[in-house]
Amino acid sequence: MASLVWYVSAHGYGHGVRSGLVLAELRRLAPRLPLYVRAAAPAWLFPADVGYERVCADFGIVQQDSVTEDLDATLARAAEFARDWPRLVAQEEAFLRAVDAALVVGDVPPLAFVAAHGAGVPSVGMTNFSWDWIYGSYADERPGFAALAEAARAAYARAALLLRLPFHGDLGAFPRIEDVPLVARMADRDRADCRARFDLPPRATVVLLSFGGIGLERFPYGRLRALPDYYFVATDPSAPRLPNLRVLSPQQRAYHLLVRAADVVVTKPGYGIVADCLAAQTRVLYSDRGAFPEYPVLAAGLEACGPALHLPRAALLAGDLGPSLAALLALDRPWRVPRLDGAAVAARRLLAMLGD
Repeated sequence: MASLVWYVSAHGYGHGVRSGLVLAELRRLAPRLPLYVRAAAPAWLFPADVGYERVCADFGIVQQDSVTEDLDATLARAAEFARDWPRLVAQEEAFLRAVDAALVVGDVPPLAFVAAHGAGVPSVGMTNFSWDWIYGSYADERPGFAALAEAARAAYARAALLLRLPFHGDLGAFPRIEDVPLVARMADRDRADCRARFDLPPRATVVLLSFGGIGLERFPYGRLRALPDYYFVATDPSAPRLPNLRVLSPQQRAYHLLVRAADVVVTKPGYGIVADCLAAQTRVLYSDRGAFPEYPVLAAGLEACGPALHLPRAALLAGDLGPSLAALLALDRPWRVPRLDGAAVAARRLLAMLGD
């Protein structure tokens, strides 16, 4: 039976989380369809019955930590990736033929579209940003990014379709675009039930410190002792044990329920955490993350959709959260949550393409 093969960017967990949601919906709608995932993200982000193999399909942006990019290291990694590119393309073309791929989906490594083209398989993108847009934004500062942007743009031009997610940047590299709603994890229980699941105090003001898969080890956790009115939660294994800090395992398959359990999430904006917070209607204290061009788009989306405030990076790194937390909890701004059924919409569209 012909199969669907899904490639996931190695940049952070957000791509893997939303890809996993659409794959789960595909499995529900088409139980017999063979599904394969090619990703560097951990296997537990995806449905258990897909054919997962660890493949580093791109290099993204190298980061020192959750809020700091390393552009020089990114260019060095790009040079390494370029040397391995012919082998990677040949490897993936052979894989697509071996599993009789009928459709390739990429979120959103250029390798997916190049390999699909070489194997004669139609390809579809699903994303809110593309690497040509990201790399192009750095080209004036570091000219080496111009060639990376051009190569990504050429790869995306081979896609048959882009399923464009909300809070998106310039995706004009894709020749055909259809909008889909937000792909988000939705909690099936209320905030009190979610707190009980994680054994969190039911009446405390719970603040989740969420810094993605990369983390923020230099965060001064000791400063949280000065904020006894708040109960903090982190999934950073390096965090200390404090009276008002609970440290959980970083492998949280139901992280969206942890977001739902919190009154506030302190984070840097990435698609995954933004979607989780909007779906859970949890207030957001967000910090800036350098010159990454997706940041202002997501920050504007947060501000437009619900109670969210900017936390200067200097205040975050100093552990000076008290004034901003108080201001956020006092903020009277209504929730305007967009549609959250993007996984179902995307899955049906992909199945329609397979049917065609």
